[in-house]
Amino acid sequence: MTSVSACRAGAGQAGSAAADSTTTTTTATAAPATAAATTPAEAGQPAAPVGTGDGGPGSLTLAITSPVMLSGHVNTTVSCETAARRYVASATGTLDGATVTQNVRVAGYAGPGSYPAVISVSVVAADGSKYAISAVPTTVQVTADGGAVSFNASTSGGRALAGSISWACS
Repeated sequence: MTSVSACRAGAGQAGSAAADSTTTTTTATAAPATAAATTPAEAGQPAAPVGTGDGGPGSLTLAITSPVMLSGHVNTTVSCETAARRYVASATGTLDGATVTQNVRVAGYAGPGSYPAVISVSVVAADGSKYAISAVPTTVQVTADGGAVSFNASTSGGRALAGSISWACS
């Protein structure tokens, strides 16, 4: 199991993991991510510009708990779009060599609040292992500046992905 805990700036990357086939077990709820973040200087690394912490504009705060452990804060472009009562938030961020991609889709959006949604999350770990869930029904909390989701889903391919993500729109 890979374990990572950091808070650093990262550029968004256009990459995604191929999702395993159909989702067979899902449990997901809206909740703010509670990532234990440290500054790069505390982690013994050179200081780099970072967001303003949990919820800083243009950032993801990650707390992936299974099958890899990955927690921290990463600056990246977070696209949040609303049109025709739909809300879509998507981002890709890299944290200590692991790339996380998230996509949230809400139908019937009418402003900040709790909504049924469909999420997709993929993690490509530093060792190249890929974990992905796709089109998982869940509930998300959308705020005026971003949102949060917790998830625990398995695919028929036998891989599971669990954790939480908070995002702050760019």
